[in-house]
Amino acid sequence: CFVKFRLINFLLPSHLHTLHYSFKQAQPNDLMSNMRIVAVSATLPNLGQLASFVESGEAYIFDDSYRPVPLSIFVQACGHIGKNRYLFDKSLDQHVPSILKRFSSGRPAIVFCHSKKENETLASELSKSYTAPTKLNDSALRKFAGQTNTPSLQKCLLRGIAFHHAGLDASDRRIVEEAFTSGSLFCLCATSTLAMGVNLPAFLVVIKGTSAYRGAANGHQDIDMGTLLQMVGRAGRPGFDKSGTAVIMTDSLSKTRYENISQGLKVVESHLLESSNLTECLNNEISQGVITCAEEAVDWIKHSLLFHRIQSNPLYYGLSGRGNDNIHSFLLAKCADSITKLSKIRAILEQDDGTFSPDAASHIMSRNFIDFETMKSIVKLPHDCGPLQLLHMLSRCEKIQTPVRRAEKKELNEAYKLVKYKFEGPQSKIRIQTPEQKAFVLLQSSIGKHHF
Repeated sequence: CFVKFRLINFLLPSHLHTLHYSFKQAQPNDLMSNMRIVAVSATLPNLGQLASFVESGEAYIFDDSYRPVPLSIFVQACGHIGKNRYLFDKSLDQHVPSILKRFSSGRPAIVFCHSKKENETLASELSKSYTAPTKLNDSALRKFAGQTNTPSLQKCLLRGIAFHHAGLDASDRRIVEEAFTSGSLFCLCATSTLAMGVNLPAFLVVIKGTSAYRGAANGHQDIDMGTLLQMVGRAGRPGFDKSGTAVIMTDSLSKTRYENISQGLKVVESHLLESSNLTECLNNEISQGVITCAEEAVDWIKHSLLFHRIQSNPLYYGLSGRGNDNIHSFLLAKCADSITKLSKIRAILEQDDGTFSPDAASHIMSRNFIDFETMKSIVKLPHDCGPLQLLHMLSRCEKIQTPVRRAEKKELNEAYKLVKYKFEGPQSKIRIQTPEQKAFVLLQSSIGKHHF
């Protein structure tokens, strides 16, 4: 893989602003010196520091004047949230028809929803109650509807409306994309994955709500500005429209905040000190023999985005002063803590003179991209553990877990019947419903080469 990477002469990483969320930063030296890199982002605020981090000699800002289609952004206040956030979010559905009628001018619209169920529900409601602003191409819609076996999608397509999300079969997603691109649909309800990965612009973009439910543990959380800006950016079709319109639906108290969305994201900060990021990054360098002591670890950090940002915004990282000595002591303590963690799981061997060297666990963790918490679970396994215990441990690893989609449940339950190791309890009542259960089944199916 490394040899193939050396053959690359040009690299164009997009969405550079996602550094603001949960990506780990690597050193610029990790890239080949003969490689030309052009990093791009539509919503990057502190461009100068990012350019310095990647050791770029050039950085260019293209403002809205470069946009091929001018964009107008409106924020629609839809009342107060009250005591029940769910009921407020549900009430937004009744405002969508009037917004489409007011802003679409009879041209295609995309309504972004924040869950698959919400997405399908709104599309179904619109197909029953909202009249198309222009005459539909009935023969084309019948053709597209006849290509899908999903009844709810068929009904929507016949009315010039569709929904699009990651839970749909790939063939259904392609049908919807083709129908929208051809101009047969006047409204498409979609999740944010459409804004990030599929190029389907529309004259009007409506963002239905600015928060999403993230499970019982997290509750409702605001949609990050980067995702909102990506959705807003889908408004306006070059070659078809002279302008584009985006409408953000939110509560009355949040209206002012989203009216300033054109100012872009907050400053991009480093996430190197969050979770086990620093421990995992240092282990990679220790495994390769780049870092052999704590001072070398601090020197390594001085080439990271963290070092650039901690000098400008020390309070964000829990540091009270800006002095070089203060920053050095702070980073040295963080490195020492990570080194201690690696030593406790026997990933490194510490020497009396303060140096250390990688052990087998360090190489395994680095070469296989294993996160620290997973490696800690692996090391804790008894030497005589059986296949079932190993499967349960691996299934609990978040890195290999993926959500259970509705379309997958039948196949997963069929696959469960074929695997050797089962869950405890009456087998007739067991259904695959959680990411951990899904991983448990798929691991065995892969190992056993089952076909289902």
